[in-house]
Amino acid sequence: MQSSIQSPVPKEQIPLHEFIELSSSFFFSWPRKGTLVLLKNLILSWLLTLPIFIIISTGSYSSKGDITKIIIISFISSLIVPLAILIRQFLGWNYICSRLRSHYIFYEESDWHDGQTWEKPNFWKIRDNLIATQEVSPILSLISKITIGLLLLLSISTSCFLFFYLNNEF
Repeated sequence: MQSSIQSPVPKEQIPLHEFIELSSSFFFSWPRKGTLVLLKNLILSWLLTLPIFIIISTGSYSSKGDITKIIIISFISSLIVPLAILIRQFLGWNYICSRLRSHYIFYEESDWHDGQTWEKPNFWKIRDNLIATQEVSPILSLISKITIGLLLLLSISTSCFLFFYLNNEF
């Protein structure tokens, strides 16, 4: 049935092919491989960028000579890297989800100024909606939960640091 449908949409712009391409990419496949793989890669990215943030923090005039303060500031500020990774992951998967759930495919034939819209056949609508529901929605949910957890960790860490720093107990 699928092979008999003539689509004017270029193959690489069909939502199913975009989903397959995104799923097989190194970066975007992390959440598909499970929570532990995603968390491991986020922690690894955090630990790999931590030395860079330590070097940046040593340039702070207010922290000069206070190695404890420099390390704590670096630990907290380097959480921005996994947060940025999660935001990028969410944006990519959310884009695919919206393309899969849409009843129409917006595509470009040759250049940015000649966009066309094509209505998906019913078979494609059902298939794409099933993929969005069963495959992509759980990924978006996982990314959202981890992002909320990371934002809470970032907020609590920053609040505790500021509380102790402002009370001169640091």
